[in-house]
Amino acid sequence: MKVQFEQSRLSEINVTPLVDVFLVLLIIFMISAPMLKSAYEVSLPQSKKAAPTSQEGIEVILAKEGVAFIDNSQVTMSDFESAFRQIYSPANPRPVFVRADGSLPYQEIIQALDLLRQAGAVDVGLVTEAPKPR
Repeated sequence: MKVQFEQSRLSEINVTPLVDVFLVLLIIFMISAPMLKSAYEVSLPQSKKAAPTSQEGIEVILAKEGVAFIDNSQVTMSDFESAFRQIYSPANPRPVFVRADGSLPYQEIIQALDLLRQAGAVDVGLVTEAPKPR
């Protein structure tokens, strides 16, 4: 009889280590999620009148390698307008904040602005950063 009791007791699964691992992973993701706001780092041009932007709009990032992001989703420039139309609704317009890399040619920025306006965007702003103090 004693042998059967020990075998049944050893066959139980201990879930405490599993719960501990999941709690640690949850804490790691809770801490790292706010840091993932900007998926791609761009070197913004500087302006003396740079103002903080509102968080209530659509963020468009134009990087120097020809990479574009719309609300942290990477798109190609050929699919840029259709991807933007899926997010933007002219019936409920939201402001659009364009973060273009400072080394990007002016023509590429104008092409992206034209695509945004063709998709119906009315309130489009270019994001800059304040000069760094010396």
